[in-house]
Amino acid sequence: MWIVGGQEVKVKNFDCSHGLIFCRTRHGGVTPDAVSGVWERLDGDDFVEDSHIKVSTYYYKPFSLRVAGPNGQRHCAGEYFLMSEEMANGLPVWKQKAGKSFIYCGTNGSWIIGGTDAKERKFKCPRGVMYSKRASGGIMPDKIGGAWLRLAGDKFLEDSAIVVSVKPSPLYVQSPNGQQRCAGEFVPLADKMANGQPVWEHIDGKCWLYSGINGMWIIGGTDAQAKNFNCTRGVIYCKTPHNGEMPNKMVGSWLRLDGASFREDAAIFVSNKPACLHIVSPNGQQKCAGEYLLVADGRFRDQPVWKQRKGDFRICSSKNGTWMVVAGTPQEGDVEDASLVALRCAQPHFGFMPDKVTGMWSWQNGDSLEQDADIRITSTSAKPAKLHVATPTGQQKCGGEYVLVAGESANNHPLWKQMGGKSWLYSGTNGLWIIGSSGAQKKNFECSRGVIYSATPHGGKMPNQVGGTWLRLEAERFVEDSSIAIR
Repeated sequence: MWIVGGQEVKVKNFDCSHGLIFCRTRHGGVTPDAVSGVWERLDGDDFVEDSHIKVSTYYYKPFSLRVAGPNGQRHCAGEYFLMSEEMANGLPVWKQKAGKSFIYCGTNGSWIIGGTDAKERKFKCPRGVMYSKRASGGIMPDKIGGAWLRLAGDKFLEDSAIVVSVKPSPLYVQSPNGQQRCAGEFVPLADKMANGQPVWEHIDGKCWLYSGINGMWIIGGTDAQAKNFNCTRGVIYCKTPHNGEMPNKMVGSWLRLDGASFREDAAIFVSNKPACLHIVSPNGQQKCAGEYLLVADGRFRDQPVWKQRKGDFRICSSKNGTWMVVAGTPQEGDVEDASLVALRCAQPHFGFMPDKVTGMWSWQNGDSLEQDADIRITSTSAKPAKLHVATPTGQQKCGGEYVLVAGESANNHPLWKQMGGKSWLYSGTNGLWIIGSSGAQKKNFECSRGVIYSATPHGGKMPNQVGGTWLRLEAERFVEDSSIAIR
């Protein structure tokens, strides 16, 4: 039988059946994580069956935690990050991002929030100002359940307001049919809760996603913020009470304000995965640049996949837990082949989306990887609504103002149309920005036809951002023209 025992069994060189926990089913050579049957634990003088005992090869330990403690010991509140090289009494340790506190498992078996005095003792102690009433038993702080206690004066008091939870991920809202100002990315507010739930703020700071006093998820504006979210004000809401489920996990219809009344809108979607990502890679592997769309129900290595809108590249997770951009459909085994990997991030993502990892990206250059600080992956694309082209020494007909063609793209990149003219500014099949005419339009821009083009592949940079000289057609050949400018 598989047994969990203490030091005394090691002294006997494990030639015994002593222990504190065991599985009554004989394993027959099957590993502890695969053996069937209920485990038992010593409770006083007797062993009792305990269906909560789990043995697994998967070790859940959240990369970040957040602590809320509004009633006291407020210096312990905030965000904590996993210390990858640190363990305390066989369990992980998290350090406060903007402070000197730690979350660790003490020698008493409880999760404890303590300071530098505990760290100086290498956490071989039960010192701290907050602790979980229940012993951890290997369960992480966000899953432990039960009450937490905090030091108040010279004694500890139970405090139901203390919450240790996984930091919520950013959320992405789609609302194409109305209330579009609410669409886009929402980031969780640090140390902010509303009606017992997290609050997310739009990256432009114009609206918030919060739990109303009616127990429903709501997207509201400054009027809701002014009431400290102690209300039900908003322009989008989910009609199903959440009962603690996060907005991206809700089953049920969302409604949006349309005129004076709310109407159901099946197109409203809240996800923890961006529906669209944009890659900029100006110095190498420029063909990877452009827009990528989330593959519906597509997962690889338990992570989402994004496919290039009009290309064959995909963003997916490597077997080492890093994000990479690969050619073709990712397959187990061959996807790690250097010939298939175009871009790779050095930092493991720990479940963070490609636009949220902070590590350096590299592009594949033959048999080696070239680190490149100019590679960026974002959930929004800074597409200028208007561009002005100046070409004073030739091809003057191409000069003037160009406006973004909404909802259209050319070779996976934005498209602009000349106001009052017949020219187009587009990305050619050669990866260069080109100013062409109706001939290119007739080919649906699947070409590299034009009279002005950038000398440098843009790799996702906008026409007003690319470096180098532009060239223009003069008679039957192209000449460099330093006077051409796009702003």
